[in-house]
Amino acid sequence: MGRGIATHCAQKGMRLVLADIQLHSLARTEADLQALGAEVLTAQTDVSRLEEVENLANKSYETFGAVDLLVNNAGVASATSTVLESSLDDWHWVMGVNFYGMLHGIRTFVPRMIEQNTAGHIVNVASLGGVVEAVDLYHVSKHAAVALTETLYHELADSAPQLKVSAFMPGLINTGLYLAEESRPSRFSNSVTPSGSNSAEMREFFNTYGFPVDAAVQVLFEGLAQEKLYIGPKAFQRQSPRILDVIQNRAENIVKELNPKHPRDIGPVNPV
Repeated sequence: MGRGIATHCAQKGMRLVLADIQLHSLARTEADLQALGAEVLTAQTDVSRLEEVENLANKSYETFGAVDLLVNNAGVASATSTVLESSLDDWHWVMGVNFYGMLHGIRTFVPRMIEQNTAGHIVNVASLGGVVEAVDLYHVSKHAAVALTETLYHELADSAPQLKVSAFMPGLINTGLYLAEESRPSRFSNSVTPSGSNSAEMREFFNTYGFPVDAAVQVLFEGLAQEKLYIGPKAFQRQSPRILDVIQNRAENIVKELNPKHPRDIGPVNPV
């Protein structure tokens, strides 16, 4: 997903700063973007570490002098994701990337973006999993990501209206999310839960059901052009036709104080 966003930006002639925990991914994407004529800065970064994101921000401003579009895109999913079966390492890793990585990006970049006093945009890549009923660890992290984005939206509307804020909430996208365990830092070593599902099976699943990356990026940038806070649910009806009903039913259950149905009783909804 991040690669697709970077490619779109490169085609628009933007100068790009790319961060990834894996050097080989950075090098491959950098080469592709430079072939398109883009000016690119890369930095290996573990977004769950505040000091590494601070280093990324310092390099970005030292090199380009300003940041106009901040995309907090890093996301991981643990092989085991239930509340009780997930180890604390699972929780610290997933929340460290999916929530604190986003918070670190906001706290290191946004104050400088405010000082620029120019038009800008902050995009937090969440998930439809952040607005449906939460059923696993990944959903918990994405609910937190959506709430963080809403809070920032209201805060900047008062203090820095030149900066717009959006939460991108896609369904399943054909990315390498299923390979996330390969980049798990050693400090989150997982001695309790089992390793992930067969990668060949997961690759087939993502290839079969995943939304094309290019199409997802197009949805995102169309939403940014309209300065939407919430981007994604309507577009991803093509993937999950009942998803808006699921979101609305959750809201109605809360308002009416009704217990939700078990996910198995809701009917088929493509995974998000």
